[in-house]
Amino acid sequence: MIPFTREEREWFLRNLARGLAEYLGSAEPPIDVEGMLKQPPPLYDADFGVVDMYSNLWDATFARPPSQRGSIFVRIDLKPEDRRFALAREVLSALITSKHGRALGLPDLLLPHLRESAEYFARFLLVPDMMLEAYRKQGGKKQGMAEAFQIPPRIAAVRWAD
Repeated sequence: MIPFTREEREWFLRNLARGLAEYLGSAEPPIDVEGMLKQPPPLYDADFGVVDMYSNLWDATFARPPSQRGSIFVRIDLKPEDRRFALAREVLSALITSKHGRALGLPDLLLPHLRESAEYFARFLLVPDMMLEAYRKQGGKKQGMAEAFQIPPRIAAVRWAD
């Protein structure tokens, strides 16, 4: 395993999220995570997908059956903002287990801290630094951030402080 400090991991996750957000070409919120999963970047065509499910076990989880496309299984009854966050969080698992992610050594770097890393990554994917800076410059307040970015209020509060 490669030694990786928390600061280095967070830097890497921020840049990974920024790259995906830039690929999507969104100039303003919200970032269309579900659209990206349904029409992924070519590099991740076999790794991104969404399957609606009825379950009370979890909000979303990523699974990759042997020699099949990976998909995020997400509860159909989630509030839209909770669904967006759950999908964004599970995108990291898709990236880590992708052929490209394995070649880069992402499992060794990120799996030991997967839950913490996935939530951090999701916050930065849904609220990229540039969009947060623009929101603040336009007079956006902490109280309106959840609505503007279509994310859960608890996530908006944490991201505001990141």
